[in-house]
Amino acid sequence: MSGDITDMKMAAAVMAGGRSSRMEGRHKGMLLTREGVTFTDRISAELHKFTDLVYISYGDTIQMEAAECRIVRDIYIGCGPVGGLHAVLTRAFLDGAAAVATAACDMPYVTAEFFGYLYEQLVIRMDISGERKSPFDLYDGVVAVTGGKIHPLAAIYSVRAAGICKTQLEERNLRVRDALAKLRILYVDLEGSAYERMILNINTEEDYTEYLISDAALS
Repeated sequence: MSGDITDMKMAAAVMAGGRSSRMEGRHKGMLLTREGVTFTDRISAELHKFTDLVYISYGDTIQMEAAECRIVRDIYIGCGPVGGLHAVLTRAFLDGAAAVATAACDMPYVTAEFFGYLYEQLVIRMDISGERKSPFDLYDGVVAVTGGKIHPLAAIYSVRAAGICKTQLEERNLRVRDALAKLRILYVDLEGSAYERMILNINTEEDYTEYLISDAALS
């Protein structure tokens, strides 16, 4: 298949700038797996299988660092996912990357294979269209969908998307869906696939307890 991932420089980012308000103040990226590894460390290890250039995205507070990861702070503080995306896409562009794979820090099941699958969906569309340069000639990004719900931080974005994010931030429009609506996004429905579980979010203490219990049952 043309458009192999080695043809372009890719980056990846653990998106850890949220305030974890539903976790009673505990930062979700610092939650532990049953193996005693933080979510951030586990996700960053998977992203390093996808690319050597991995960031951890924070807002105004750095919660933790991870091995061989570069810290990126939001340029527009307190602006949610749009601010985080803008910061990592801008940094990746300066580092010479063409695109960034993003994983929320509360997705403990995500794997490198998941991002390989998303990228492959872009390549398939490129082949069908007859374009042979880059999948990002056709799309500004590829975003996961399950049950009709968009998962904007389980995605791969062209660094070009930083411009749209910046415009929205300057207009104080922090709705990530509005940013996606202005971009050429390939939405990939994962419902019923092996990848659906990989983007499960741990949002509350109850979610975290269920995650630990379900993992224990599988061991």
